[in-house]
This record gives sequence, C-alpha cells and structure tokens, in this order.
Amino acid sequence: MPSEDDIAPPDGLPRPWSALDPVERPGGCAGRVADGERRLAAGRGAGPGAGDHRRAGQGDRSGQGTRPGPVGRRVRAGLGGGAADRGGPPGRVRPAACGCGRRRTAARAGPALHDGRDPGRAVRPGSARGRRAGLGQVTARALAALPVAERARILSGPVTIDLDAKDIEVFSTRKEQVIRSYKGEIAGRVHAAHVAQAGTVLVADLLDGRSDGRTHSPAQIDRALDAVRAAGATGRILFQGDSGYYAGKVAEKIVARGGLFRLGVPRGKALWRAVAAVHEDDWIGAVDYPDAQVAPLGYAPADWPDGTRVVARRVRYDADQLSADPRSRRSRTVGKDQLALVLDGIEDTAYAYSFIATNEDLDLDEEIAAAEWEFRRRTKIEELFRDTAHGAGLNHLPSGSHAVNSMWMWGALLAYNLSAWLQMLAPIGAARRRIATVRRLLIRRAARWTITARRQKLHFAQAADTLIAQALARIRAHRRVLSA
Repeated sequence: MPSEDDIAPPDGLPRPWSALDPVERPGGCAGRVADGERRLAAGRGAGPGAGDHRRAGQGDRSGQGTRPGPVGRRVRAGLGGGAADRGGPPGRVRPAACGCGRRRTAARAGPALHDGRDPGRAVRPGSARGRRAGLGQVTARALAALPVAERARILSGPVTIDLDAKDIEVFSTRKEQVIRSYKGEIAGRVHAAHVAQAGTVLVADLLDGRSDGRTHSPAQIDRALDAVRAAGATGRILFQGDSGYYAGKVAEKIVARGGLFRLGVPRGKALWRAVAAVHEDDWIGAVDYPDAQVAPLGYAPADWPDGTRVVARRVRYDADQLSADPRSRRSRTVGKDQLALVLDGIEDTAYAYSFIATNEDLDLDEEIAAAEWEFRRRTKIEELFRDTAHGAGLNHLPSGSHAVNSMWMWGALLAYNLSAWLQMLAPIGAARRRIATVRRLLIRRAARWTITARRQKLHFAQAADTLIAQALARIRAHRRVLSA
C-alpha cells in the first residue's frame, strides 16, 4: 500500500480524494485486502471485511480457539483476500469491491479478464474469435453428418442465407456494449446469418444497439460462405437481407465471393419516379398474395455491381385500411400523392410499394414472381429470434460483461441449432417445431431404469419408445453408410 509521501504533492498538501486511484484510497480495495490478510495471519479473523470470519467458520471475534477454514487455507496457499472472498481459482485475484463502488482493474487481477459482477466467470483474450469460428464449424460438421437424403436436400441445390438483426432490451447502461437504439430502448443487437433450407444459424455477433448491419455484414458473409462450403454445399449461394443491409459494399462483397443477393431497397424519390413509369400491363400477379403484383423497374442503384436490377411489389388497400397517423407503417409505404387523395376521399384505393435489388437473371415473368415470393418468405429468420427468446433465454442479457453475454447468445443459438438437427432425425412432423416442443417430445421423457444380468436399460412409455427408436434407427443407418 502506498505511503503518505507517495500520494501527497510536493508542497505537503494532500491530494483530493477524487484524484486517488481506488486501490490507493484509504479503506479502499487494497486496504481491505491487506487488512484481511494481516488479520488472518494474526489469527484474529478471516476475510477482507469485519465479520467475515463468522461467515467463513473461523470462530468468535476474539480469535480464541479459531480453526483455519476454507478462506484461511486459500490465503495461506497464496491468494489475496479478494480471491478468497469470492472463491476464485488458484493464482487469480478476483476484483475486490471498495467503498466507492469501483473495482480493481483486470490488469491488476491477473492475465485473465474477469467480470467482477459475475463471480467465477472468466474469458481470456483472443477467445472470442475462436468461439465465433466454432459455431460455424459445429454447424458445418452437423450438416455434413446428417443422413444422406437430408443432407442432399439442404446442400445439393441452391443455398439461401438470410441476414437479419434483433435488438435485445436491457435495463442498465452499465452493461458493456449496450446503447440506446433508434427506438429509444437500451439494447444490444444480435446480427445473425441463417440457412433457410436447414433452419440453422451459421454465424452471429453481439454488438451494441446502434450497430449497422451494412458495416459488419461483409465479415459475416465471409464466415458464412466458408462454413456452408465446408459443409459440402456445391450450388449457388444466395444472400437475402432487408433494407438495413442495402449498401453497395455489401453487394460487392457477395459478388466477389461468387454469390447472388436480394436486398431490400429504401423508398426514395428515384424509386417513386421509376414506379410511375411502369405501364399498367407490365404488372404481374404475385404468388400466394392476393391483391399484390410485381414488376421490374427501369432503375438500378449507382455504383453497384453490374447486372443489378430492382423489382417492385405493390399491394392494393382500400381507404378504410389506411391511416393518417404518420406512425403507421402501412401508410408510409404508400406514395404521398396517392395517400393524400385517399385521405381526402377523392380515391377509394391506393397501392403500397416495396422494392428489392438483385443481381439474378430474371427474364421471365414466372422468375420475377418466384424471386419476390422467396424474398417474402425470408421472415423465417424472425422465427429464429422468437424461438431463442422464448425457448433459450435470448430475451435478455444477464451479465454486465459483453464476453459473458456473447457466450449466452451463442448458447441460445446452439440450442436452436440442436433443435433443428433433432427434428431432421426424429419423425415428429413436417412442420418446424419450437425448442420447447422438441424438449417436451424428445428430451424430457419419463423412463424406468432397470438392471438385469448386469445390463442397464431404460424403459420409456410406448409413444416415446417408438419415437426414440425411429430416431436411433436413422442415425445407425447413416453410420452404416459412412462406414461402407
């Protein structure tokens, strides 16, 4: 602990309290740790604070007849009071709390980066990169290990990768890498790349609530392509994203890696002029969408890859379906002139528009309609965020540490992927089931454990026994094919 000469200025005046480091302040972190160790050595107590000897089982205050407890043994083994109080691992000192509410820095605590608000959790520098790559590698190996028919359905044809982001609201600005989003809520944002055919996540990142997908998606595109190619995909790779990913550099990255793209386009004056130039006979009926039509536009964004074109979709709405409220999302998709005519009672109907930029070769009307239909179905990635929120705990970020919250996110996404892989093996229906349903049907099944002639066996109910037997048969058949 520094002496008075170390913390006083040359003129002898004491330094202000706020100018002292938390470790240097009298009664602060270092003072408590040192006092606790001196009391332990003298046999008058245990722990960095008064009264901790009773919690550690050290005896009474007088120190008469005390017996070294767990804390005493840890300190004598070479740990300071901070690590002993929190049960830290040998050789690492946990950040100790001081009266000012601050904590010792990770540099003072040792080579590992500890989260002082989550005892027992530590992450080492450089491990985040390995965890990011690990999720893609596990997904690639799982897809490669699927039964032949299932793997062919997913990887032999075109593979569609959806890009999207989801805000996770928190209620403390003290958490690392959280910020108020444009919605006004304090949030972190999960950016994920999702394979539509397999219903699994390839890559994901946890960033702050204002992080821009256009900035971070090029790196995710590289990782997603590497993972899906490692799994054995040989067909074309198509990336889809909403208007939050509308940027020329995103399109250039996809084209540079040999992929195709469909990206939502924000509405602007140039698009409204292009829509007005489309002849009424050029509109094509949309697939599975009544009162909707699609048409190619004679407009392409500047400085985008060659071959980029824009496809428009319009949906007809009656006057009573539109609102004058500027917060209405539907009304914002209608041109200002058309909306004014409908609200004034001059017109009975109006069209709401949305736009897609793509570099696909769409020459036939059927190809244009099919491309718009597939882009509309990209809302499957929304099911990813909904399922992980309600079934895997990704509706909050529990820690103040960004590293711990990232681990929480990856655990939830891995649970989502495990649910998808189990459904590929177990015949529990053609429709995608949620994590809670898969857990109830395949995992949380009651059974009776018996031992007969030194052989152990689980006896399930009839329905569960049949379902598990069918899943195991598919796995064993696939293993025989691989061994052959």
